[in-house]
Formats: sequence, C-alpha cells, structure tokens
Amino acid sequence: MEFRLLGTVSVETLTGPLPLGPAKRRSLLAALLLSANTPVSLGRLTECLWDDEPPSQARGVIQGHVSRLRALLAGADAEAYGVELATLGDAYVLRAPETLLDSQRFEELLMLAREQRGPADAVLMLKEALSLWQGPALSGAFAGPPLRVA
Repeated sequence: MEFRLLGTVSVETLTGPLPLGPAKRRSLLAALLLSANTPVSLGRLTECLWDDEPPSQARGVIQGHVSRLRALLAGADAEAYGVELATLGDAYVLRAPETLLDSQRFEELLMLAREQRGPADAVLMLKEALSLWQGPALSGAFAGPPLRVA
C-alpha cells in the first residue's frame, strides 16, 4: 500500500488504485496524510474542505467521507499494513507507517542524498526522489488555505 501526495492524491494497492471518489474525499485524505499519525480536528478539516463558508451539514459530510475512506481502506486490507483511520473525540487520525507515504520517502531520500560522500551516489538518490513526483502535489484535491500552505 502506498499513499501518494506528490501528484494526484491516491492510494495504490497491490490490485491497483483505490477508487477514492470526489475531490472532497481526496482533500480529506490529503489533510489527514499531511498530518499522518496526528489527530486533525473537525474544525481544521472543515477549513481544508471549504474555503470560506462551510455548509451547515459540514460535520455530516466529513463523517460520510470518513466512513467511505474506512470502507475503502478495510477492503484493501489496510490493517495488515498498520493503517487505521480512527476517531478521537472531535478529531480524526490516520495512523500509517511513514514508509507508506511518498512525501516522507521523498524527504528521506533527500536526506540520504545529502549524506552521500560521492556525487554519483547523491545523484542516484536525488533521481529516485524525483521519480516519486507524478505531477503537481495534491492534484485532484481542493486546495483550501490549509492545503495550499502544505
């Protein structure tokens, strides 16, 4: 399983990409992945999904998208990878090993490139890091103010 933010927001599995559905759901997933393993409040998620004025039923919309994401992840056996989308009071947390996030692997490869003694090895690491990019970051998600900052 791989979570992709460096291009179109997606979840790749052994059988192919998960059908994440609408941009709001991709945006929700992106917001949770950008704060992976850290609770994200309902208020913060609302800011991410709606620029100025959220609908009166924003909580219900978010809950619906979370429910669908949970079902998709369960169908992809996410638990076997150590992935869980949990509710913590008025917040959600997407628990996932950092190795499953392309953005974290990118950062790790940059760090490894800096530590290389020879330029040839550094170039190999940098090429691998750049290969993770599949287009503009967070494509397919709405870029509300909090996501634009990311």
